[in-house]
Amino acid sequence: MTERPQMPDRAIMLRQYAAEQFAAFDVQLYLDTHPNDRSALDLFDKYQKNAQKYKKEFEGMYGPLSADSAMYGSWRWVEEPWPWEREFN
Repeated sequence: MTERPQMPDRAIMLRQYAAEQFAAFDVQLYLDTHPNDRSALDLFDKYQKNAQKYKKEFEGMYGPLSADSAMYGSWRWVEEPWPWEREFN
């Protein structure tokens, strides 16, 4: 019997996306004062691509992360419980 691969945890996927977004923003701030730094431009591009990849994966499994994503899909987050409606330990 073969085991099904486990799906990544929602929180882990969200953290991966947030980390790439943060890194891209941080490099973008550096580029504001160093616009000709080729290695920083390459790094920014890498973080942006990674963030978009994680966002696409997350949204494919859990729905849109932002309003601009929701315009092309469903408004699934309104179907789920709001944070204050969830039960905590």
